Amino acid sequence: MKKTVSFQTKDNVKIVGDFYDAKSDRSILLLHILPGNRGDLDNFAEFLWQNDYNILNIDERGHGDSEAWPGETGSWQEFTQADYDKMIYDAEAAAEWLKNKIPGTAIALIGGSIGANIAMIFGAKHQPKIVVALSPGLDYKGIKTEIAARNYRQNLLIVASRDNLNAFESSERLFEISNASHKEFVKYENAGHATRMLEAEPELKNKILDFLNSNINK
Repeated sequence: MKKTVSFQTKDNVKIVGDFYDAKSDRSILLLHILPGNRGDLDNFAEFLWQNDYNILNIDERGHGDSEAWPGETGSWQEFTQADYDKMIYDAEAAAEWLKNKIPGTAIALIGGSIGANIAMIFGAKHQPKIVVALSPGLDYKGIKTEIAARNYRQNLLIVASRDNLNAFESSERLFEISNASHKEFVKYENAGHATRMLEAEPELKNKILDFLNSNINK
């Protein structure tokens, strides 16, 4: 079902992920929270794969099995601002791997917390079909999203819970200023933070799937 793969970023950091091959032309890149790893999203990845999406679920640099620096293991807890800024390279290398594996594939990114911020920045730079941001922030570890929200032009789904107040207020702001051609905001009251909302609100995975199915081939 899933196969562990690895690839290099443009600054030569080894990134490890799990690839689920659905033999389709629709692909999703999953980006976990900090601290976390790809295992946090195993169940969600399998759900999406069963619904005909190729999945690449990665460990971001300094997490799980991925390197923190070129040729070096280590932890995000040792990161400088420059290291956090380079996390976008992980998403770019993963998307490139998907494009090489499945030429012509449509790509969606789904990220939680800092992974949501990375997904939004990737979205502004590369304009993938879909970005799903679970509890994005205006500024996580110096990774800022307001400019990205204004520059992403495709399909944006933001999800946040009011009990996670900072992320909820950030999400309201990002939704307000977003220039996405199609945007939706799913709001919860007590669902917690980022990818943890998938467990607190079991129907969320279906809401995300509906958004994907409605917009991936536009």
